[in-house]
Amino acid sequence: MATDLKKVYYVKNNYTDLYNDVTDLFHGLRILKIDGLLGQGKPVNIYTAQWNDEQDEDFLITTIEDNKPVVIRENVDIDITFIIHQKYADPNTDIDVMEEHNGFIHYMTSTDVWVRTEYLGGVEAHCVCLKEYKPTVTKLNRGNQSWMMGTLTLHVLDRVYS
Repeated sequence: MATDLKKVYYVKNNYTDLYNDVTDLFHGLRILKIDGLLGQGKPVNIYTAQWNDEQDEDFLITTIEDNKPVVIRENVDIDITFIIHQKYADPNTDIDVMEEHNGFIHYMTSTDVWVRTEYLGGVEAHCVCLKEYKPTVTKLNRGNQSWMMGTLTLHVLDRVYS
């Protein structure tokens, strides 16, 4: 596994069928972590009732497939924490931190996207941004020491486990 966070996180949007390493698409970008990718939402089709004279609960799972009850769950959100810094870019290239940041945010929020990580064995999530975004740290106009950090929240529409 890569220790420099390259060849670990991949993205694609509806403009391409191919995954791209985020470090190749956006110079100086590193995804530090993705929280919630394996999370499960609360069930939406189970109803329970407990009576005041019994410990056991009555329940009903309302969705039946192939004569078996199936639990349907709410979709979850994932949080992608990232940093853009000159030290993560090609040493022979100066980057505009704000430009790379804005390009990444536009790519991730202007349409639906797929996110894939090798850390979790190739889990893929089809996502869309439903929440506002603002950077958590902005340190600009510092030459090669300029950097930005943020956490982007995406709503998972579907997941695929490889």
